[in-house]
Amino acid sequence: MGLFKWLLTALFLIQPLSAYTLYDNRVEDKIWQSGETLLGFLQENLLPLKLYYDLDSEDEKLAADIRTNTLCHILRDENYEIKQALIPLNEELQLHISKEHNATYTMYVVPIRYQEESKELSMTLEDIFSKDIVAKTNNFPLAVELEQMFKRSLDFKRLKKGAKVVAFYSQKKRSGKFYGTQEVKAAMIQNGKQKYYLFASEDGSYYDEKGKATDTNSFIVPCKYRRISSRFTYKRWHPILKKYRAHHGIDYAGPTGTPIKAAYDGKVIFMGRKGGYGKTIVIRHKGGYKTLYAHLDRYNNRVRGAYVKKGALIGYMGNTGQSTGPHLHFGLSYRNKWINPQRKIVFKTGLSGAKKATFLKVVKAYKGKIEALLTKGS
Repeated sequence: MGLFKWLLTALFLIQPLSAYTLYDNRVEDKIWQSGETLLGFLQENLLPLKLYYDLDSEDEKLAADIRTNTLCHILRDENYEIKQALIPLNEELQLHISKEHNATYTMYVVPIRYQEESKELSMTLEDIFSKDIVAKTNNFPLAVELEQMFKRSLDFKRLKKGAKVVAFYSQKKRSGKFYGTQEVKAAMIQNGKQKYYLFASEDGSYYDEKGKATDTNSFIVPCKYRRISSRFTYKRWHPILKKYRAHHGIDYAGPTGTPIKAAYDGKVIFMGRKGGYGKTIVIRHKGGYKTLYAHLDRYNNRVRGAYVKKGALIGYMGNTGQSTGPHLHFGLSYRNKWINPQRKIVFKTGLSGAKKATFLKVVKAYKGKIEALLTKGS
């Protein structure tokens, strides 16, 4: 590969598009469309279908989960053939398709490059909560995260002009744009004389300053199981396979035929085969949540297309699709983004013991920082 081509490839992998579109007008942004598949993308662009068929079971699942409206980057040559393509699979991993010097193509799962920085926010509300947060930070995902955190603690419609908001968070940027989840470490909203606090715990949930949970709605574990054979992860380096893996759910291993129950009230919107997931059921719940139940042996056809209550029988554990043994793959998404089910399926009234003691030390440190920002802003 010549020096210029090598530099162009490097820029493509690590820089925002605006950094190099001046040099090559064949770089394009692509929005992943609803119903689009990786196999269809390869066919449309005359790429070898072998790239798809050579995927192992876990990578095939990832490819099946590419989100609608995902922003992909494509670099084309003078013949409009793809030289490089980056297709995000989740917040941490992406497919990298590359045309090699011998005109053959390779496709690997690689980490997404982004910038991450710690930030603090201290402001006084003038109008609508989310509108003011975006005006102050230009960070819409942060506004969404803060609203989700506090929606069970306070009524945003009752927030008065002059309410105080303080938050400590980390933000990600990719190609110059805010990217993925903005992780809030601690936040406080003061409405009049009342202060509402929330702090992140090591278990991934948020608690108030006394270590009590504010979210009383919980998803149940959808089946009885012998063991958890695989946990949720966006990115993990597999030391044996020498490749990055992701797992967008929790695998509950058990005997074939184990009853599977709806994790929460909702409508069954899909019942059928879904790629490497095999026999699959998807339920849509209120608030933007969906649950996925995969590798089923068979369905309870009585609930097809129906509204079901939490705990209703929907199917039976199996080993269909790309699976090495009978288990249930249970996935949870929020606004079409996979999240860790463990944060929602375990009902917590609060922390106790050593976990609470550790948490209260974190609370004390952040409350000091919050008061300092309030004093500074007053």
